[in-house]
Amino acid sequence: MIHRQWLMVLALVFLSACGADSVEQIKVTVPPGMIVPEDMVYIPAGKFIMGSPKDPKTLLGKKIDQPQYLIDRYEVTRAQFKKWDSDTPAYGGKGNYPVLEITFQQAGQYCKAQGKRLPTEAEWEKAARGTDGRKWPWGLYRDHPNNGFSGFLPEAVDERPEWISPYGVHGMGHNVWEWVADDWDYPGMPEADRNRFKVIRGGLYQSHLKIDYSPTYARNFIEPTARYNFLGFRCAKKAG
Repeated sequence: MIHRQWLMVLALVFLSACGADSVEQIKVTVPPGMIVPEDMVYIPAGKFIMGSPKDPKTLLGKKIDQPQYLIDRYEVTRAQFKKWDSDTPAYGGKGNYPVLEITFQQAGQYCKAQGKRLPTEAEWEKAARGTDGRKWPWGLYRDHPNNGFSGFLPEAVDERPEWISPYGVHGMGHNVWEWVADDWDYPGMPEADRNRFKVIRGGLYQSHLKIDYSPTYARNFIEPTARYNFLGFRCAKKAG
């Protein structure tokens, strides 16, 4: 009986430790003389695995050589967007939540006003998954805390630091979908759909029963004039 009790204690300790695990960060050396803004992350040049063989609308796990760049550490917040667009409604204490219901054009205009731009798909995906081809930014799959609820429930952009990407970028796969610069395209795409949609990345898949993460390589699409309460964005820019 004593032996069994000790096994139960050890199991609880192990499970507690696993739940508190942080994401191992990729060691990055910023080039001498380069200034990285506090709210951005430097992603060095180099190859990474893009897409998955399991998803035919991706690059199927092809190695991509990506130049260095900077990307926002967090999704653009409601408070930040309101400073730029005073007509944006007040958010009642949720200024640190991702700004929502923004069109592709508005997102691009905001980024441009900050001396930035929307990230490309390749930039977004490398920042989310690192160089080891991982399916989830944090490595192993974890159930979403909102599992069992209907509807999207965005969180503050700096929530869950234990679920950051291996480069230290927050909210990539467990908060809202994000606009990226690319057009929606894939092999065999109907001509009628070309140049019609923009790609969105990193949000949640919803059913009436549960909410699931999207993998780091998952591509979704939407019309550029769309405004939804599950759709936000972050910015990027050239490094150096």
